[in-house]
Amino acid sequence: MIKEIQREFKRQLQEMVQFKFNLIFANFGILIMVSSYIQYFQGTQDKFLLLCLLFTWYFTSHSVSHPTFFIEDDLYDRTLISVVQSNKSVLYVLIFKIIVQILIDLVKAIPIFIVLAVLNQIHFPENILILLIDLLACFITIVSVYGFGFCISSLCFVFHRTSSITALISYFMLYFTGILAPLDGALGYIGRLFPYYALREFITTPSYLDFMWLIMYGVIYWLIGTILFSYTLKIAKKQGSLFHV
Repeated sequence: MIKEIQREFKRQLQEMVQFKFNLIFANFGILIMVSSYIQYFQGTQDKFLLLCLLFTWYFTSHSVSHPTFFIEDDLYDRTLISVVQSNKSVLYVLIFKIIVQILIDLVKAIPIFIVLAVLNQIHFPENILILLIDLLACFITIVSVYGFGFCISSLCFVFHRTSSITALISYFMLYFTGILAPLDGALGYIGRLFPYYALREFITTPSYLDFMWLIMYGVIYWLIGTILFSYTLKIAKKQGSLFHV
């Protein structure tokens, strides 16, 4: 699998170079958006905390959308049926694509967020161990939300198009799950269905309990996502609906 990841990663990097003009302006848009949020909320919370949360959202927006896009593309291209008939499971192929996507996102995100940190004069923790632990918590959150992405992608086997839902969920996560600011009332309770409150609390005041909560979100998301994905795929196979677009 490692060789396959290396080969696909190299192919996608070459593709990125071919579309560098579009990539530059897409990343510039992220730069403007994140800088605006940091400046707007800097009076109410620590800028490093907000940078970590927006960095996590950048990845988790893909965590929600890309599994669905991958399945929809394979359904549209009629390649999913080949995977089903091969000795590799659909789940294996999807996880393989996710790993490559995370690596590609890292290549795109690291330069952007370094520039953001410089432009916004963000002070990182002096203790390198604390910084690494905070980054680890961010990546645990990212991997966790990919499990939630599996839940959404499983709908592709039941409905014709579900990718529009992912954009809605991505922006809901940005505004109503504690990334930009904690919320009270009903939205606060709904927001805690996502791991961002736990991540916020861990970065602010690190504790084993919040760290374990981040892991528990991942376990629950992946358990539900895997079961739902396998169940809907099995239904699609029985109904012969893998060719719908």
